Amino acid sequence: MPGAMKVAEVRWLLLILFAGALVISFKGSVPTMGVSAEWKNGEYLFSGGTHPLGLLLAAIGAGLYLLLMFAEPAAIVATLPGLFRRFAAFWIDFLLAMTIVTPIFGILPVLSEWRRTGEFAWTIERTEYVKGDLLLSLLGLLLASAALFFYFLFPLLKVKPSPGACILGYQIVSDSGVPLRFWMAVARCALGFVAVAAWYIAFFVARDKVHGKFWLDRVFATHAAKFR
Repeated sequence: MPGAMKVAEVRWLLLILFAGALVISFKGSVPTMGVSAEWKNGEYLFSGGTHPLGLLLAAIGAGLYLLLMFAEPAAIVATLPGLFRRFAAFWIDFLLAMTIVTPIFGILPVLSEWRRTGEFAWTIERTEYVKGDLLLSLLGLLLASAALFFYFLFPLLKVKPSPGACILGYQIVSDSGVPLRFWMAVARCALGFVAVAAWYIAFFVARDKVHGKFWLDRVFATHAAKFR
């Protein structure tokens, strides 16, 4: 696409967003967002909501995510032999994904409570059970999980790095150079969460530093590659 921003250029914008999200997370200047209904030690607690600053960061994050997905492809320069950068990218991605997802789905309890009480508040926290709380909580969880899965899936389909991988200067590509088929990408994305949960076996099972692979790449004929 003529005039399109390059992947390497989007990288610095994502880094600024990540730094901002990290500072806000550590300072705790934005209240917990999303929706939750739980019983703990015999006591019920419903909490949820969103925040204008959170919604602003979510909008910026979503915009940069789409900008990256439709940016001019990066030039691959070499394979990435190490694994540390790949696992670090996952946690960067997780924070960025939550920065985008939780403020948006936190709108659900805000609107629901506003409709029920007639009073608007950005944050809700109460100890009395209201009919529909569990359904709202479950809906929020399912939608947020689907959005998180899509966050990691779309880069594989577009042959682009995820935002976290982009910040750290690499992307996942197929060995053949052909984009992964949809269901193959879905399966790889799903097993990717397993790979993170069982990170300790990645260093020993089907490891191939020369070609930038560990067991997940062996299964799907992919590898990690540096770009510029």
